[in-house]
Amino acid sequence: MAEKNEANIISYSVLINANGKIITESRIVEVAGLKGELSPSILATLKTIIRIANTEFYKIHNKIERELDARVYKD
Repeated sequence: MAEKNEANIISYSVLINANGKIITESRIVEVAGLKGELSPSILATLKTIIRIANTEFYKIHNKIERELDARVYKD
């Protein structure tokens, strides 16, 4: 659980609905609005982390999609 002085910056979920549809979802805070709230060093660190996370989330999403598309379905 986050303390009062902590915030969730990045989250990634893999969901399935009642019809069996798989959904990947990423949520990343918009750090540009925090410019006056955070030190330049922390802001630069967050921007780097977010850039890396966005790239990796995209790769994970595509890998999941490819793996599921490659499955052979049998009745």
